[in-house]
Amino acid sequence: MHGPPKRAPGVSDPTGRRQQILTAAAEVFADKGFYKTRVSDIAQRAGVAHGLIYHYFPSKDALLQSIFEDHWGLFLKVLEDLRDQSDVRATEKLTRVAVWLVEAMAVVPSIIQVIIQEVSRSRRYVHPEQQTAFQSAFKVVQSIIEDGQAHGDIDPELERATVTHMFFGAMETVCTGFILGHIRYSEPGRAEAVKKTFERVLVHGISTKRAKA
Repeated sequence: MHGPPKRAPGVSDPTGRRQQILTAAAEVFADKGFYKTRVSDIAQRAGVAHGLIYHYFPSKDALLQSIFEDHWGLFLKVLEDLRDQSDVRATEKLTRVAVWLVEAMAVVPSIIQVIIQEVSRSRRYVHPEQQTAFQSAFKVVQSIIEDGQAHGDIDPELERATVTHMFFGAMETVCTGFILGHIRYSEPGRAEAVKKTFERVLVHGISTKRAKA
């Protein structure tokens, strides 16, 4: 999951068409849902010929898989880089993950929406590779929590796997709030308020210093 998604044999992308198609696909999937989207809808949004889609992707499923691999791979790299920063406290690492997610929602909301609605919550679209990708992210966050407990930054009495799932569950629910329009971040100061709320409620809630926060 660390490398770029595999491209069809013999297919090059000198003009950036592949990324153009992926961006259009994410937007249409977010607007119409995966099942109601036709390949022709994606071609129209991308401004390319219908047949060109199949030059890069053999199917609509392959498009969705590529969107997931591209962006989940980036998210996993962010997590791994944070985990390896020995001079940063565990609670600060978790805060940075939440901040990164809020900022991603502001920049690429359709990508986040597609990953949540069409991949992570879809029973049909569960593949072993995706399960491995999700588990890899969970393991990195759990290792951050374990390190925080070992260094007195996170309450050692908390069950780490439960905290890990609560952390991801909270992030997913906040993203859903963005998608439904229940949580707004486009107004001045709203994004910062969302970040601060997440930090105080969840991250400070597991900290050994929560009584002083």
